Amino acid sequence: MIGFIVDTEFVWGFQARIVGLSKTSPSFYYPPPTTFLGALAEVVAKDKVLGEGVGRKLMTKLSENLLAIGVRPLNCRPIKYEDLNRVLTIKITSGVLYPNPTDFAKSFDSPARGKTILASFSDSPKLRWFVVFKANQIELDRKQIEINKDNFWKIHRIGSKESIVSIVDVKVFEPEKIEGEIKTTYSFPVTKNIEVIDEVWKRNWVYEVYINPFNFSNPIKDYIGGKNLLPFKIPIMHSAKGKYYCLVNGIGYKFGDEVLIGWLR
Repeated sequence: MIGFIVDTEFVWGFQARIVGLSKTSPSFYYPPPTTFLGALAEVVAKDKVLGEGVGRKLMTKLSENLLAIGVRPLNCRPIKYEDLNRVLTIKITSGVLYPNPTDFAKSFDSPARGKTILASFSDSPKLRWFVVFKANQIELDRKQIEINKDNFWKIHRIGSKESIVSIVDVKVFEPEKIEGEIKTTYSFPVTKNIEVIDEVWKRNWVYEVYINPFNFSNPIKDYIGGKNLLPFKIPIMHSAKGKYYCLVNGIGYKFGDEVLIGWLR
């Protein structure tokens, strides 16, 4: 096993739209786990000079290697909203290519797009990610690709191109596997194998549904078909000094005071 704890600092927040749905799809409280894996896959693909065609394969291999993933806020509270954005129309209608300078009405659109502001209680908003993989290598097209600390340092966005982040700290370690009653402050998947015993405080924990990051295949098909989706319980900070945790019966991974709930395949 190999674990990584990654502190990400956001400029303002992020935008992560649901693929395959309408132009006005809402945002999330935090970037979905697959979005973080996608940011990692982008870095690995650049380092290994891989083409865009193998991007989904790389994501699938990361998913197969994944044991646990979670996020928690360090100093901020998410605020979801929608605002109008002017977008360019690129299409062919009745044999006419748009955008067309003779028809501005059909050349632009202004949909309301979901975004999330990370409102900070102190300095720049920060989220902490905890990721555990089975091994530090994956095999792609008969090539061994290493997952290392440098890959995480090179992440520059989590979400759309406007969702710029800076990596402020990366820790790599071998996590300790634990079982039984576990206290965690990280988001975690809710399955029949994970029993939530208590929430402290209840208002700090909400549900959000993501594509299953442990079984990533076809995101468009997954969302439209309503299959391969996984509810997560996620923490929300309401004050800078607020204490919270969730008591869970299951399998977890520990490094110092950081505890993450794992996934049973």
